[in-house]
Amino acid sequence: MLRLGTIGLAVGCTVPPPEVQQGLDYGFRTPKQAFESWRTAVQGDLLDREYRCFSSDWRQRNGSGGRPVTLNTYALARDQVLEEYPYLRWAVYRAESPEEFGRTDDAALLVSRVPGPFWASDRYLLVRLRKQGFWELTVESAPDTPFGDHVSDPVADQVFYFDESTSRFFVIIETSEQVPGLDSAEPVDLATAGWEWKIDDFTIVDELPEDLPGAPPAP
Repeated sequence: MLRLGTIGLAVGCTVPPPEVQQGLDYGFRTPKQAFESWRTAVQGDLLDREYRCFSSDWRQRNGSGGRPVTLNTYALARDQVLEEYPYLRWAVYRAESPEEFGRTDDAALLVSRVPGPFWASDRYLLVRLRKQGFWELTVESAPDTPFGDHVSDPVADQVFYFDESTSRFFVIIETSEQVPGLDSAEPVDLATAGWEWKIDDFTIVDELPEDLPGAPPAP
């Protein structure tokens, strides 16, 4: 598969900016929505949004020196593999609505046909996604810079739970212990937790694999 996906703008290839509706639909509730969110971020060349589209496993696998890819290193990381997929930005923009294969409770494979004009016959964009837990805080002093981390399961890890007596969900986060650099005295503006679909790997192939029906496992 792919080591670190590149999103490079090839010479002579112009990708239009995302439409307003794409931005309104941005999110990770389903595999297809996560795919469209990636497309939106790629079209807008929004590095922070692109980075958020990838799973924690992807970031760990594709880091260097035992350290995962971070938002600060994402731009450099994707540029290192520009030669592998020089037309990826165009391919993501041109990809047709993806078809879902072999979805399980926590994994899915999306396959999208990508027509030319940079190759003689159609190619295919294969995107594997994982469902992962998350928690996130937004503080009043930095509303556009959420602090957060990923967890295997917000309920099992006692971050997110449902109180049947009041029919409400609660998020319990020890901010002084879990958020580096965050003053525990800062007022929290928003706390969220739940599950999201994120990209775990992707590649572009000339032909569809013969064993496609019923996909994941991998990578």
